[in-house]
Order: sequence, then C-alpha cells, then structure tokens
Amino acid sequence: MEDGRHLAALTANYRQYRDEYLQWSGQYPSARDEALPHYRRALIAWYEARIDPADPYLGEVYPFLTAVAEDYFTGQPPAEDRVSFAGEDPLNHLPHPIHLQEAGQLLLQRFHEQEVACQELLLLADYHRLEPDAILRALDLEDQPAQLAARLRQCRRDVEGPDPESPLLWTPVLTVAGRQDLVQTLTREEARSPEAPPAAPARPEEAKPEAISLSRRRSNFSLPAVPTIIAGLLFGFLLWLLYDTFGGKSPDRLYTTYFEPYPNIFAAAPPETEPDRDLQRILYYYDRGDYRTAYDELLPTAPAYPASPLYLGVSALALNDPQRARDWLNQIPPVSKFYPPARWYEALALLGSGGTAGATTILKEIANSPNHPYRREASNLLSDL
Repeated sequence: MEDGRHLAALTANYRQYRDEYLQWSGQYPSARDEALPHYRRALIAWYEARIDPADPYLGEVYPFLTAVAEDYFTGQPPAEDRVSFAGEDPLNHLPHPIHLQEAGQLLLQRFHEQEVACQELLLLADYHRLEPDAILRALDLEDQPAQLAARLRQCRRDVEGPDPESPLLWTPVLTVAGRQDLVQTLTREEARSPEAPPAAPARPEEAKPEAISLSRRRSNFSLPAVPTIIAGLLFGFLLWLLYDTFGGKSPDRLYTTYFEPYPNIFAAAPPETEPDRDLQRILYYYDRGDYRTAYDELLPTAPAYPASPLYLGVSALALNDPQRARDWLNQIPPVSKFYPPARWYEALALLGSGGTAGATTILKEIANSPNHPYRREASNLLSDL
C-alpha cells in the first residue's frame, strides 16, 4: 500500500525534468508534436512502475523517462552507448497496453456513471493503492474507518453490478481510468508552466472515452476531489500539489487547459466496413497529433462519415482556429450520437474566440444533463470561469 509520496512526486518530477527532457528530445524529427505527450506517458509509466507491489522500479527517474520515451519515439530500445541504467533497466518496467473488450468498456462506462466522489475514492484505493489510513487522514475521518470501508465496498458494488465477471475486469478497467486521470493532471501541469505555449493544446496520448457522470448522491458520506485529498495527505510539505486550481485564468487559457482531442472511435473496436477502414487510416495522422494533415485528409470525407465534422472541428481547435471549429461542429445534427461531444467542443471553441457568454450557456446545459459524457468537465470549467 502507498502513502501518497510517489503520487506527490509525479508532478514534482514533471517540473524538475521537463526542460532537460525537452532538450534531449530535440534529436527526434517528430519531437515538436510528440515530445510532451511522450513525456507524460513516460512519467505515468514511471509512476506505475514505482508503485508496482510485485516488482517496483527503484532506479533513477530521469534515465527511466528518457529510456521509455526513446522507445515511444522510435519503437526501439535505446542504444547501449547513449543511456546508462545504473543497474536497473527501465524497459523491464514498460506498462502493458490495455485493450478493453465490450465487457470492459461497459464496466468503464459504469465507473463513469458513479458520482465523482465514488470515482475518486476508487481511483485512490484501487489504482493509486493508497492505504486506508492515508485516505482517512486526508478526510479527517481517522475515527471512522468502518464508514470509509463501507463506502468503498458500496462504490465497488455499484460499478460491478450483477455481472459475475466484473471483478475479473476490475484491475485493467481501473488502470485505464487511472491513466486517463493522470494524463489530465499532467496536461494541466503543463498549462501551469511559464514556458508552456498559450495556444495549441497538447494532445494526450490516451483517448478519453465518453465518460458519464451522474450527480445523485447515494449517502451522506462525501469525498473531495483528488487534488484536495493529495493536499490533505501531504499538507505539511507539498501544498503546491493543488494542481487543479485555475482561478484567475483567462477564458482562452482555460480553453487550452481543458482541451483534449476526442478519442479515436476505433480505439475500442476495430472497423468492420471498408468505409470505416478508410476513416481509420485517416485518423492515423490525428492520433499522432499531426492535425494539419488530419484536417486536410478529413476534408473530402465530411459528407461521407457522420464522425468527420466532429474530427474536423477538433482538429481545427488543436490548430488554434476556434471559429473554423465551430463551423464544423455546428453541422452535427442533434440526433447524431456525436452531438453531445460536439457541444462540449463548441463551448471550448466559443471560449477560444472570446464568446464567454455563449460558452457559459452551453456549459450550463451540459452540466445539467445527467447523462452527458462531458458533464464533469463542464462543471469544473464553469467553476473556473
């Protein structure tokens, strides 16, 4: 079990090694688009390796980051004459990719259907592996351990449902959810950096699914969000870990902070028809963060695929062209399954073009829609405006 120190070190390491890493990554032609996404992936890989209960990585942090990032850049292990592992090879700790089948996808959806407090508690307990005493200290509930244990059991039951196979899928599903949460955390950490570019949002390396958040409370026991818990755990010497505080940011800066590309719809299930395979080939550029090429390739497909206007709009947002993004997003009809995410991206496009009032209206609409996939993000963004 963990006491939170490695979770705290994650954002500290991000800042400590960022500049040195970016200088190192300049040797790769694709570094401009891929350097920071690979940096985030490598940091998350380090974190998972460090808290691995069976075989924790105990070596130095920076050699781990560059070794793993080189594997991401090239698909090859680093040359022996360019990196020294000081006795422990980071490539022995590469994270395993997780491809959720239908049952896993349904379990992940049920996870996102829970109230935010339940989601955060499950992540802290089952992904970050924080010990109960550490969570209790953060919540000032040290005299109520039974209440916390009962709440955790109830949250697990609510997600697992009646399917007897759900417990078998629990670890990979929570790992996917945890990685997505950490990607968001590190993306926001980059937005806080003085050297961070003010416009083109960084592309996360793992796609965010259509998460559903319901606000209904199942009990009077309420948990704060992860940043508050971390601050409570480490208040005495790591107060700066309140990385989720964005008060005073301008709307266009918030647009950059909250932007994440819509996931590739073929990430969970391979294409089954030839038109779908054509679209998947085009999304290759989108997945690599080459939004200019993706936009040019998607343009002729706009009338052919229902998803094309959404990906065109998101690509335009990534290219810092919010007005063009709105033009595409407005073409998606309300009956389309892509309409809900299009509304979220339209709100970001409005923020990016100075339409704060219009964005606020859409965000309130999303925040008040119990089944909207971006309800949680809309609520958070409203609180930051």
